[in-house]
Amino acid sequence: MSTSTNSFVSSISHIIISSKPTIGDEPDVFRSVLVGSSEQSQIFPSNAVKTAIYTPYNFLAKNLFKQFTRFSNVYFLVITVLQLLPQVTSSNGVPTMVVPLLFIIVVSGVRDIMEDIQRHRADAEQNGAQVQKFNFVDESKAGAFHPATCEELKVGDMVRVAENEEIPADMILVASGSPNGQCYVMTANLDGESSLKPRFVHPELCRQAYRDCFSSDGKQVTTQATTLLSSVHIECEPPNRCIDKFKGTLVLKETRSTSLDISHVLLRGTHLKDTVWVVGVVIYTGDDTRVRQNASETPIKASWLSHFINQITIWIVIVQIIILIVAVVVEAQLVGSSRVQRNPYIPDDIKDSTFIDFVWLFLAYMLLFSNFVPISLQVTIDFTRYFQARAITNDHGMRLPTSISSLATANQAVDKKHLVCVQSSELNEELGLVEHIFTDKTGTLTCNRMSFRSCHVDGETFDFDENDGSLLSLEQAVNDTMIGPSDDEIPGKLSRRRNTTALSSFPMKSTPMQRFLLNLAVNNSIYPGTSSNTQMSNKLSKPVAMEYAGPSPDERALVIAAAQAGVELRDRSNIHVGVRVHGIDAKMEVLHFFEFTSDRKKSSILCRESSGRIVLMSKGADSVILEALNESTNKPNTVLQAKDQMKTYSANGLRVLCIAEREVSAEEYRSWNSRYLALKSRTRGASEEELAQIISELECRLVLIGVSAIEDKIQDGVPEALEKFRAAGIKVWMLTGDRADTATNVAHAVRLVSTEMRLLRLCDSSSSWVEGSKQEAIDFLRRELRKARDEGEMDGGERATNSVIVKKSGVTRSGLALLIDDTVVEAVTDFGIEKEFLKLCMECESVLCARISPKQKQLIVGMVRNFCPDKVTLSIGDGANDVPMIQGAHIGVGIAGEEGHQASDASDYSLPAFRFLQRLVLVHGRAMNRRIAVLTLYVFYKNVLLVLPQFFYGAYCLYSGQSTYFDTLLQLFNIGFTALPILVFSVKDDDISARTVLSYPRLYQDGYHHVFLNRKRFAYWMLEAVVGSALVILVPAELLPLAPWSGTGKDNDLWALGMAQNLAVVVLANARLLIEATSSSRTQLLVATASVLFWWVVTYAISSMIAFGREFYGILYVGAITNALLLTLFCCISGLAAAFVPKVWKMIFAPDPRTICRERDQMLVDSSKKKSFETIFPFDQEDS
Repeated sequence: MSTSTNSFVSSISHIIISSKPTIGDEPDVFRSVLVGSSEQSQIFPSNAVKTAIYTPYNFLAKNLFKQFTRFSNVYFLVITVLQLLPQVTSSNGVPTMVVPLLFIIVVSGVRDIMEDIQRHRADAEQNGAQVQKFNFVDESKAGAFHPATCEELKVGDMVRVAENEEIPADMILVASGSPNGQCYVMTANLDGESSLKPRFVHPELCRQAYRDCFSSDGKQVTTQATTLLSSVHIECEPPNRCIDKFKGTLVLKETRSTSLDISHVLLRGTHLKDTVWVVGVVIYTGDDTRVRQNASETPIKASWLSHFINQITIWIVIVQIIILIVAVVVEAQLVGSSRVQRNPYIPDDIKDSTFIDFVWLFLAYMLLFSNFVPISLQVTIDFTRYFQARAITNDHGMRLPTSISSLATANQAVDKKHLVCVQSSELNEELGLVEHIFTDKTGTLTCNRMSFRSCHVDGETFDFDENDGSLLSLEQAVNDTMIGPSDDEIPGKLSRRRNTTALSSFPMKSTPMQRFLLNLAVNNSIYPGTSSNTQMSNKLSKPVAMEYAGPSPDERALVIAAAQAGVELRDRSNIHVGVRVHGIDAKMEVLHFFEFTSDRKKSSILCRESSGRIVLMSKGADSVILEALNESTNKPNTVLQAKDQMKTYSANGLRVLCIAEREVSAEEYRSWNSRYLALKSRTRGASEEELAQIISELECRLVLIGVSAIEDKIQDGVPEALEKFRAAGIKVWMLTGDRADTATNVAHAVRLVSTEMRLLRLCDSSSSWVEGSKQEAIDFLRRELRKARDEGEMDGGERATNSVIVKKSGVTRSGLALLIDDTVVEAVTDFGIEKEFLKLCMECESVLCARISPKQKQLIVGMVRNFCPDKVTLSIGDGANDVPMIQGAHIGVGIAGEEGHQASDASDYSLPAFRFLQRLVLVHGRAMNRRIAVLTLYVFYKNVLLVLPQFFYGAYCLYSGQSTYFDTLLQLFNIGFTALPILVFSVKDDDISARTVLSYPRLYQDGYHHVFLNRKRFAYWMLEAVVGSALVILVPAELLPLAPWSGTGKDNDLWALGMAQNLAVVVLANARLLIEATSSSRTQLLVATASVLFWWVVTYAISSMIAFGREFYGILYVGAITNALLLTLFCCISGLAAAFVPKVWKMIFAPDPRTICRERDQMLVDSSKKKSFETIFPFDQEDS
């Protein structure tokens, strides 16, 4: 065995796998790597994965560097240094600012290290995973696979993977435990799709001689491998990010070179399923693997609040600098005045101040005003967002009514599709500002559970009967009683007809129907497997029931329909496909298969039937199939009837596909195939454009066979959700690849277009403008804009519901909906008339985009973002093709549905179903926007309230920079005396209940109209802070000297003034927040009281210990307490008047909808008052 194995090792070393080194190569440079060579390990990256950011050795330095890239941390570090300077310190050289600064740094650091620990654990788990590796070096281990760790793998190693194991590196499949050389992998970790995908050993390696290279269990390499594999040569493309495409070439000595594609590749991160074992040769390791190439971070999204805070912070800093300059200039003027010069108690060094003294004074004032920039703002917002995210996640009103409890009881993990996940809490408040929602249709608004409903073949239409799975002749069915939809059914659904004649007894006599069903059965990416009841079926001598798996629900529905009609897909590999036609088995050789893509909009399969006839079967969108028809071989009436039937299907909201085929002569096939293989076998591969061009040469001159219609049912709660979004003033864009008629009828079904709305079509009959000049397009859009504004006409003056329009009759104008397609989008972008186009879109409540590709989805979202920068956009989808749209919007929402988890993984928020979006946006979004707005205003308010008295006190001390605060109390203000109340408010307080918000969606408009947070409101809060700061310093400064001295003989000095002032600031700041609290008012009162009591505890401790300084020792005597309480009471009443009086006035004399709804909620708390209240004050969402 050893000799033969060594011979095999020397021969297999000739397998050359070209790849790209990580450094120093051009993107298109191909590198050769010998299998089993130890020298190449220095060229290619290790297979070890490292996602962790820190190590125990670099954490401190690296994390501190990250922390001090923030301006606020650098700012407060400078303040800490200033506290050490004797010329400017107000804390006797003690850096008290270091306490809150360290608190913020430690909190952020702990969060970072906790996240990194998870990364380290994940890295260790991946890198330490056990694999079976063939040993090329140690002769004692030759001939068999032996255990190794994942990180030890190198390019060129041969690896054995067993069923359910994860693929440890990107590999070329060279052997499989399956007799036909195929295996199945689950790619959910890569693309989020939960369906199994087939992978194949190349046909040249599937021959018996190559299969004999490995033992039956795949654990041993046999002696026959020596001569067979010695001349194998494989060439691969350089590493890239594409997970669904691969270019490579397999060259064997005895045959021509043949191409390799993605179906021959096992990608790292996928799992082997339904196959006992496979063997592969590693081609990419570590960072070169596809999964690591795609591991780039998602786009960084900054919320509107972040931009607003940045702008306000800049203005606060500018104001701070102005105040500092004013204080220094005034001090210079006062010191230089003759009155000051004559005062004997002023030291001579102050009278003779130099320029450097004024610099020190500037720094001293900078120290006094350090809290002008709120150090607690960002950490408070981070804490708030975290708890808000927890609240969203734990909201049981946003979970599917599945057996979550039963899963938990069974100790099973709850699937992601049943829960809501917050993946970007930084955007929480942004949810309350959304003005545009872009939604996919299939799987997002609909269930993505396709069911075959009807077909049109050779001039006849057949409906599908759900009861017995048969197709009925429409001619015979129309004479029977029709079962029409009930009044409460969603409009646009196909009516059900009673069963008359089964397909097996009527339509299969028609050859076109046979060809139609055969096309449905084989022209797809579906792979059959026996169901769990196979054994029972065999015992009963019944046909074996098949289960079909594949990435496309559409194709699966068509295959099932064909099987129920008598043409059953039984077997599929990369070289043949087996079908059973009414009990008779047949096989066809698969020559080529061109799968469906969003760009091609069709799929085709080239087969050789048992008779030797070569047939190309195509299936796809009517826009591409009809263009490829041969006019001479298609009957005009047949095509016209098919077009009419497609309109009927679309009018019923069904998804339409055209089925066509053509016979390919042997000579044509040989000529085309030689060119195609030569193109694909090129060393560096063919470009996408070249391949598309040569494939299009084959997919032409088609003969139309028929049309299929598939139904995708609307998800529960979708119509109600979209209706509420429209009531909230949010414009909803539906982007779909379906026909315009289908999109329109689905829009009616989901109430995106209501019966009162008018529909403006920019496609179909009006599409001629897209072929004109730019000016003609602009004129057309402007005319339509004027019509929309002035007359409300659309589509020749017809209502979207074909009813009569009431024009200028005093009736309130109904809404407007817009319908466009891909040609309109292309024309708008080609002409560069996005602004004119969006002006028209802004006049519409809803926009329907038909025949839109994934690239165009992203383009439309980007168009709105770029040309309407003040509008917040939200995109929601469920599939991998929605990821660019999701990442392109301000907020991306993914649905973990039938198409996997890729959309939800790439999103900021993941939902179980679309209907929960209304609660996420209207309830949580509005509430979080209001809370964060108050938090922002409040944090700036309390800091100005704290700092500005220092400036006013300058009038009493010649602006010498003297502080009235004891420094410990000053530094504890943000993190001790005012932190908890605003945190509780930001997490718990709701001004209006969720039920009321959902009943009255217009309340949401307060968010995107920036009622809660705007420059005017910010200025008013700052004015309140200025008035309050003047009161808390001027009132004590004027009244304390008049107060009696204490029994100890100690007068009311500077520190007594500072204590009274500090208490007034703490109480006033907490009381101001109580005015804003609504639902959490009792809790707010409790935590505010606790915060004030904490101030008393700290002050008592400082006053009782001389270690804190003789100036403050004993300051808390009885007289001082009485004086402080009286002054605080007066300052609070006066300072809160500016906020409280307007609020009460508005509540009594000028209530807005929010005030009315708030009062309604308060009265509805008492169920006994509910009936009387609603009788007196009838409440409707249409009332404003």
